Amino acid sequence: MWSEGERRGAPPGHAPDGRRTSPSPSRPGQPTARLRRTLMATDTDGPVDLYVAAYLDEDAARGDWDAIKQLADDDVIKVEGLILVSRGTDGKINVKDDFHTTGKGAAWGAVGGAIVGLIFPPSMLAGALVGAGAGAGVGGLISHSEKADIRDDVQDSLPLDSSGIVGMFDEQWEAAVDQALTKASTVSKNKVDATSAKALTDAVKSV
Repeated sequence: MWSEGERRGAPPGHAPDGRRTSPSPSRPGQPTARLRRTLMATDTDGPVDLYVAAYLDEDAARGDWDAIKQLADDDVIKVEGLILVSRGTDGKINVKDDFHTTGKGAAWGAVGGAIVGLIFPPSMLAGALVGAGAGAGVGGLISHSEKADIRDDVQDSLPLDSSGIVGMFDEQWEAAVDQALTKASTVSKNKVDATSAKALTDAVKSV
């Protein structure tokens, strides 16, 4: 913030009487403009975590599902997409819970369904998941590090006759999400390019 004299037309760094001045110090607790720009870049440019947690016990899946939903409902974590699915002995993936509610829960479920539609082959999808990814109009989710489609890395993460929690979260919530998925038999976690993730969520919200 410059002094009143500088705002009235004095040369930068000088008061009207010619004396040199200095910018006013930032108030305690307030980041400088440069730091604010850095923080904003960090928030938008960092990768997003894609989770596929697999469960051989359906009750265990329900327990972790309730735990992570509670974290989201209480605003302890921010959810981009979240859905509970099952894979039968026929190899097909079905929706078990996508919230079926209005508001933010419905948005999480819609994005979650689109994620499943993008990361698993069409031959594995059943019911409402068929065409979910294509319907969003997004080609795929891109790896943060390799800048390649992550489908090959996750399509084998749900074994036959299992349940699964598929979710996408900003990486700052990684520790809390990890603690909520303690009952999982296996957890597949991939870093997704933030631009790719945002393109998906924006596309789903615009439908």
